[in-house]
Amino acid sequence: MIHEIVILGGGFGGVRVAKDLLKNGQNTHITLIDKNKFHSFHPNFYEVATVYLPEKLSHTEINFHELAKTSSVSFEEIFWNDLNISIIEDEVLNIDFKNKEINLKSGVKKIYDFLVLGVGSETNYFNIPLLKKKSMPLKNLRDALLVRNAIDELFANSPKNKLLKIVIGGGGFTGCEFAGELVGYLKTLSKIHGRPEHYAECVIVDRAPVLLQTASWWIQKKAQKRLESLGIKIILNTGIEKITDFDILVWTGGVVTNGVVPRAVADEYLCVIPYEDVFGVGDAVCCINEKTEKPLPMTASVAIREAKFVAKNILRSVEKNKLIKYKPNFPGFIIPLGGKYALFEKENFHFSGILPWIMKYLISLGYWTSILGFKKGFTIWKRGVKMFLKND
Repeated sequence: MIHEIVILGGGFGGVRVAKDLLKNGQNTHITLIDKNKFHSFHPNFYEVATVYLPEKLSHTEINFHELAKTSSVSFEEIFWNDLNISIIEDEVLNIDFKNKEINLKSGVKKIYDFLVLGVGSETNYFNIPLLKKKSMPLKNLRDALLVRNAIDELFANSPKNKLLKIVIGGGGFTGCEFAGELVGYLKTLSKIHGRPEHYAECVIVDRAPVLLQTASWWIQKKAQKRLESLGIKIILNTGIEKITDFDILVWTGGVVTNGVVPRAVADEYLCVIPYEDVFGVGDAVCCINEKTEKPLPMTASVAIREAKFVAKNILRSVEKNKLIKYKPNFPGFIIPLGGKYALFEKENFHFSGILPWIMKYLISLGYWTSILGFKKGFTIWKRGVKMFLKND
């Protein structure tokens, strides 16, 4: 009997589940459903949004294509040598969990034996009037490219004596990473367009009393000190109630679960309650850290770790074996903050400087090679390093 496993979403969790199942599974067929034809590498988005392309080439298609290829790869390339998988480019309308049926926007109905929810998350605008219309998100690859172009065009089309203000709404991981790298981009553009550097201002605004609210006190303190040393203005305890004085507003203030299904609660086996044949990974599912009793952060490392467990438990279900229990814990993180500088934290161990920055690049190399093999993975990684190091 062939068991049909459907994976919704080709993000970090979805791709990892598929890869592990294809490597170890027998008597299974996988269908991966995503609204795009490609897999995106989210940790590079802040780099894509701040990379400088030479003026004479900045509007040529080949350079933007190369830039996009630093942070994305087609599903066809990822699963090139895998036979037991089908890729469907479509969107999910709804899921009939009782009858194990997925209704797609194209009209296709897909039946599953096991379902993996890896649908990710969307930008949360918190019902702030005009925020979605007046701001630019930084949630996907297209967003990153648009942000980069908007900043480039702002410098090209503004009078040299005008103070340019770029506001970042949200002092979380995405906002702080973007702000730290943005400073170098602003300096480069100021030089190219013959503008004084201090005529371009970067401001972070956050309702919370601290930056990186979910991180440790050490990380919060080091991050604020680092960003302020780069000339970034930080305004805390202040929510964006209305849209006012700025040239560009980049909104990184939060995410909400993808509209297909509400964020699910997983049991100890990463099954979505109350179903035994539905599993969740990444942003689509809420897992509680046993030590802190708080939800695990919505990061790539968490999604990948969950995906490995889900793949094992699906195979155990297929083989009628007892499921293994997942023990959520904090995997640690690296947060780059401009130049060759980053912060590292894992439990009570943390340090800063160039070493975490190097580790970030090595981790990304490891990821690319894990899904593409060494040759293809190294090629994509090298392409990104070559472009991004110019800003560092």
